[in-house]
Amino acid sequence: MRVILSVLKIIDLINEWAGKIICFFAILLMLVVFEGVISRYFFRQPHSWTLLSSEFTLLYMVSLGGGYTLLHGGHVKVDIIYQLFPVRGKAILDLITYPIILILCIVLVWYGGEEFWRYYTTNAKSFTGWPIILWPFKIMVPVAGALLGVQVLAKWIRDLITAVTGVKMESEVVSGEGGLRG
Repeated sequence: MRVILSVLKIIDLINEWAGKIICFFAILLMLVVFEGVISRYFFRQPHSWTLLSSEFTLLYMVSLGGGYTLLHGGHVKVDIIYQLFPVRGKAILDLITYPIILILCIVLVWYGGEEFWRYYTTNAKSFTGWPIILWPFKIMVPVAGALLGVQVLAKWIRDLITAVTGVKMESEVVSGEGGLRG
């Protein structure tokens, strides 16, 4: 049991730090969009790199944020129904639904990995005025699937323990719904 708890804590820490790192991408995205607006409307000379940069920055934010959001309980649920269940019932409901998300994560890793490998081996570049190599951005799809997938597994294991014991098992990294301590 101690080994399982250690693995769960490592998964939680990886997604927690991924979320903390991508917070700074929001600032970067704001600066890139701001530069694009200023160059377009005030200087009448838009830069081709601003749109592509903002798209890729948003891709990184969304990709690295899936596991973090699950860790903090931030994904959308039908709370009106979900809140009617006791702790054990919620865990059982999650045990049924999380394998569906895990299948999606496997698809993201598999097909996203194939797409990344194709772009990597062909050294594909964008077709815009800023011909940037695309594989560093394509790799984010399988990374997103992997980060979310391992967090789903961690949540599933916690829910299995909760379903068996009837006692809610919390993360050692964050606690409470939405990661609220206290």
